[in-house]
Amino acid sequence: MAYGWGTRHQATRTPARPLMLRRWGVSAAALMLALGTPAPLLAQVPQAEPTAAQRAKLDAMFAAADALDEGADPAAYRRAFEEVLAFGRTLYPADHPELAWIESEQATADYLQGDIKGAEARLARLAPVLDAAIIARPDEPQWRERRMLMANAQVVIYLTLSEFARATVLAEQVLAWRLDQAGGPGGSAKPSTELSAAWSNLANAQIRNGETERAIASVREAIAINRRLDPIPVNAAPHFANLTTFLYAAGRLEEAAEEGRRNQALLESFLPARHPFLAVNLNTLARVLADLGRLEEAESVARKGLDMAYASFGESQQTLSYLATLAHVLTLNGKAEEAEVLARAAGEKMARDLGPEADRSLLARDTLAQALLEGGKSADALAELAAVSAIRSARYPAHHRERIDGEDRLALAALEAGDAARARAVQQGAQGLRQGSGAGDDGAAVVGEARLALFEALAGDLPGGLARAQAAASRLDKRLRELEAGGARRSGLDRQLRGGFGWALEASALAGDVAQSFVLAQPVVEGAAGITARAAARRMAALDPAKAALLRERQDAALALQTLLDRQLRLAGLGAAPERLTALEAERAAAAQRFEAAAAQLAEAAPELATGEANQRLTLAAAQAMLGPDEALLMVAPGPQGLVIIAATASDAAVVRHGSSRRAAALVRALRKGLEQPGGFDHAASTELRAMVLPDAITKVIGGRERLLISAGGVFSSLPFAVLAEGTAQRPGWLIEDHALVTLPSLATLRQARRPDTAPRLRGYLALGAPLLESVRPVQLAANSAPFRSAENAQRLADLPPLPAAAGELQALGKALGARTSRVLTGAEATEAALLATDLAEIDVLALSTHGLVAGELDGLDAPALVLTPSPGADGGDGLLTMEEIMDLRLAGAWVVLSACNTAAGSGADGSGLAGLARAFLHAGAGNLLVSHWAVRDDVAARLSTATLARYAEGRDPAQALRSAMLAMASGRAAELRDPALWAPFVFVGR
Repeated sequence: MAYGWGTRHQATRTPARPLMLRRWGVSAAALMLALGTPAPLLAQVPQAEPTAAQRAKLDAMFAAADALDEGADPAAYRRAFEEVLAFGRTLYPADHPELAWIESEQATADYLQGDIKGAEARLARLAPVLDAAIIARPDEPQWRERRMLMANAQVVIYLTLSEFARATVLAEQVLAWRLDQAGGPGGSAKPSTELSAAWSNLANAQIRNGETERAIASVREAIAINRRLDPIPVNAAPHFANLTTFLYAAGRLEEAAEEGRRNQALLESFLPARHPFLAVNLNTLARVLADLGRLEEAESVARKGLDMAYASFGESQQTLSYLATLAHVLTLNGKAEEAEVLARAAGEKMARDLGPEADRSLLARDTLAQALLEGGKSADALAELAAVSAIRSARYPAHHRERIDGEDRLALAALEAGDAARARAVQQGAQGLRQGSGAGDDGAAVVGEARLALFEALAGDLPGGLARAQAAASRLDKRLRELEAGGARRSGLDRQLRGGFGWALEASALAGDVAQSFVLAQPVVEGAAGITARAAARRMAALDPAKAALLRERQDAALALQTLLDRQLRLAGLGAAPERLTALEAERAAAAQRFEAAAAQLAEAAPELATGEANQRLTLAAAQAMLGPDEALLMVAPGPQGLVIIAATASDAAVVRHGSSRRAAALVRALRKGLEQPGGFDHAASTELRAMVLPDAITKVIGGRERLLISAGGVFSSLPFAVLAEGTAQRPGWLIEDHALVTLPSLATLRQARRPDTAPRLRGYLALGAPLLESVRPVQLAANSAPFRSAENAQRLADLPPLPAAAGELQALGKALGARTSRVLTGAEATEAALLATDLAEIDVLALSTHGLVAGELDGLDAPALVLTPSPGADGGDGLLTMEEIMDLRLAGAWVVLSACNTAAGSGADGSGLAGLARAFLHAGAGNLLVSHWAVRDDVAARLSTATLARYAEGRDPAQALRSAMLAMASGRAAELRDPALWAPFVFVGR
């Protein structure tokens, strides 16, 4: 967060009892008593005042220096005021208050250049001189005004040095005096930068003392004042950024993200390009994006803000705090080594400049400890967090948010270090602090209870851990219902709650309760695609078409809200044009109104269809009853600490908690990285992952069943299980050899009836692909290579390469399927208009063979999309069938074949697999999907899709058909096609 000194100065952080404002006393003695400053000897006022010409020159020099942007160039600001001070000393004696006032501007430069203690000492020396002038010259109000500005600066310094009590008292006094000066509180007060700075600094003191809601209200007052000023002053920028920070501190992440995006556009409207105050907002936005799970974007935004800060401030405290933010994001992104280096550098410099107990120093040490944990250095992390905890326990009140959250981190470090008893004791203490502070039922407290359940189980109290897990899960479901009532968006709070289910799940699995583990695993593994698939299943199961239409309208509106937020978050860090962001804001406001109206209609007409997620979960017994004799179900749920694996058949079930979710995530990343380029397959990572996913107790339940239905969460949702290997790198044994694999987007998919193994009687087949892009600068392909169905090095639609295999592929699919009606649209006919003009309710197979793009892969593309032929005109389309346009389609259980790249890739805040184009088709009503996890080669995509659907048309099970097509390549005569990078990206999603 950032502080305001008054007419200029700024800096930033979090939550307690309401404080009463007190008026400044009018006497100098009361003023000095309030400030805690001993009354000095009165300054000696010289008998001879400067001449009018001398005074005019001094005023002109002061005005010129004051006009400089100290945030952009604090060194130049210092030099200018040094010249003013040097001239002033030729006019006034050394103890004159005018010189004290001029020199106080040097404290601004001290602060911005990282010398916080120097700034404090300077103002402590100069303040008594102004205090004396107030007493000596009560008829000259400028001394009191200047003393207030100096006091505001002292508030900033006290906050930076974590002297919260001094800061709060002084901030209240400054604000009271400013309000009195401006004509009273509320809209009647005359707006000024001084008044807005007073409100802002009180807000900063309140947030540090734990008064989060009061802080939000106070900073809104500051912003309202700034908006009344024309133009908005440059130094108001940190006040806008602070609102984002305070909402973030309150856990209101979606609001924080929206404010951050909105503020960035506003700040860019009145600040120069790359102004350092833009970095303030970017720094906060990076943390919000990280907590929303958008790690790549968070890293990009954090680096951008850090670069701005370094360019303006050098290695200042402000810059170091941004360095710590980047380290935090890198840690979450699995880049522990780089994060450790950055966090250690930031923490050591902060400790030298501010002291080891300063708030910023402690935050940097928190970041370092998290990097150490991510890098496997649990003992070092535990020692670091224990030291930080001791400092906070001595300095912070029991209800302070950072103190309690720090205890959570300490408990986790103790667990990582192998001390379950200590982890349990520390977590119990944190829960006690929450209960004592009146926050025993907020999201963090409920998640803390679930975490404590695992710690109890690990410490040997299995019955106690299981009981606590059950109680915590009930409270978590209550919070999820509240969230769903607002649109069920995938937010930071949603992620926090699902993390809580993960802790409860691990406790239940450790206690061996398969039935409870099965229920708790569902909110853990279910990503955005799962929620969408479950919602679509409920809609299609509705017997009343009118009620089903109302449910679809509510679902459409809820998904539109989330999709627009995803787009806004992406654009916020990319410097999008203000008018684009304004247009999105208007779209989002309309979507919110649409959702509220749809929700009200549904609640009135069909309350039975408005039930929440918890009421839709399957019990283990219900799921087993839906499994065929040749089927086994495998659930892979990465918990916060370990993996929980559940296997079930119609007659048996088992649960195992083992391994490390951190290690598993690293292995998945390594395997995916290798698979995304031919020849890069990591056999060691694959075999280790297979051992994690299929331990002996799980393989015993699965046995040799033909179909393996997979429900996987977290990073495992982006992994095609077909490439899990055993054997040697030279002679691997693939999991696809043992089972036909089916990806379940949600366990609700189990309710779908399985198609009998007979040749399907298809009503309609529609295919679009091989778009005509009229490339004016085609991408040059290497000799003997085929293009990939992705953007590759393209920046524009016209740069995309042609796909020579696509047209033949779609014709071959149509011939193999033998549908009653068959329509293949390629080249100039493959347009959005043609797709939208078709009655899709009569289509049983929809195939699209084209380029698949993820957000950002082309210039200006801010959502996943499939490429069709551009057709200028009112109804033709721009050639990009976007995720939002797909969601508006009306499919009736069709099998959708997406023979394109990245169609199973994650998208948006959820970040899990199937969260992009695949989710859009599931929402539109697709029954089954054939989608890809990464870039696919044109000829290989054609071979796989054609072989799969040809076998399907003959009566083969769809999963078995894909399995046969894959194995034909994996063990075929063409050596180059045996590479799993070529045959493994496709997965069958459905039932």
